[in-house]
Amino acid sequence: MCAFFARPNLDNIQFKQLEGSVLTLSGQTQIATTSGLTLYGGVTGGTPYYIPIIATGASNNFVLTYDGAEDVIKLKESTASGATGVYPYNESATTTVGGLLAGQNLYNEQVVDILHDILVPILNPTLTTPSISSFVIYSGGTLNTLSTIFEVGKNINVDGCTCFNPGSINPVYPPTACSCRSDGTGCYIYNSFGIPYCCVTNSPSNCYPFGSNIIIAGSNIISSTVCYSGGTQPYDSSGSPYSSPLSAGTTSTCSKIICGVYPWFWGIVASGGAPAGSNRPTTTCIKSLITGGTANKCIEISTSSIDTTFNSTSDDYLWFATPVASTTKTCWYIDALNKGSIGGGISPGCNLFPTPVTLTGVTTSCWTGQSYRIYISNYQSTSAALMELRNS
Repeated sequence: MCAFFARPNLDNIQFKQLEGSVLTLSGQTQIATTSGLTLYGGVTGGTPYYIPIIATGASNNFVLTYDGAEDVIKLKESTASGATGVYPYNESATTTVGGLLAGQNLYNEQVVDILHDILVPILNPTLTTPSISSFVIYSGGTLNTLSTIFEVGKNINVDGCTCFNPGSINPVYPPTACSCRSDGTGCYIYNSFGIPYCCVTNSPSNCYPFGSNIIIAGSNIISSTVCYSGGTQPYDSSGSPYSSPLSAGTTSTCSKIICGVYPWFWGIVASGGAPAGSNRPTTTCIKSLITGGTANKCIEISTSSIDTTFNSTSDDYLWFATPVASTTKTCWYIDALNKGSIGGGISPGCNLFPTPVTLTGVTTSCWTGQSYRIYISNYQSTSAALMELRNS
């Protein structure tokens, strides 16, 4: 008995597929050699032309593509041109385009990666450091009502209110979950009139009563600083960590200054109908007006020009007094036609104001033992307009 050949050889002699019919292969079909399957490419010079199919070296996104250089159909990376998709030249970018930086070497880089660098550059967030957004001082429970200038020796109650800015991460790229640079406050540190205060709280704002304080000459400083906790890790647009998480720290100090000044004084003294220059008030008289609290008082810095409206009559002497630490006033001015120098002798025929006299031991209810320059007019004068008392 002859053996039965169970594996017939597929060749043109034993098998023939009719034109127009469909051959369906099922199960697991394997082609033993890469040259065992070809596509009919027509007839060239009277000879049938076949294109072999090579299906080795498969990789993600590879497709069957005709390679004209090798005259075969094989698996290659999917590109419109049928190229390899890899930049073939050993050279670097000469200019920055999008996220592709000048000087970046391109050799053997995937074209899709180069396009990604150009079209989708990596963006970094802007990091803002925590700070004090506002710090105000006030008195009597009403914000922003506290003057910045007080008379030396004045007793005032001061409160301070601080608002904390936690900083920011902008924009927020995943996986960052919070747009705040800091996770919040730990405590508020104050210094008022040289006395430290601390308030432990995680509130974004804090108000603190500093109590009663005596104003001293010069700068009376009230400051605020916030201690804050660390924060989350920022990320760039690609999802990679950018910079580092914020460490716990303190904000810059925000200060308010109350200036303590010795006031300047002014007034008029009636002569009682005396002739010009007669019955002129003495420095002792002026000192009594100041210490007795009946003189007009201006709580302001008097080192520059000062002004007042005397509202005097033809029977009144004019006077004003400034601390010796202030500049000496050398002229008075109402308008271009009504002005004059200060200084000279004491006589009705001299300047409106003679050279001032320094008076020591001036004392008020707020301070003691100060020296003042006293300016008393040489003669009675009507003055109903604003008069400037200038340094020059």
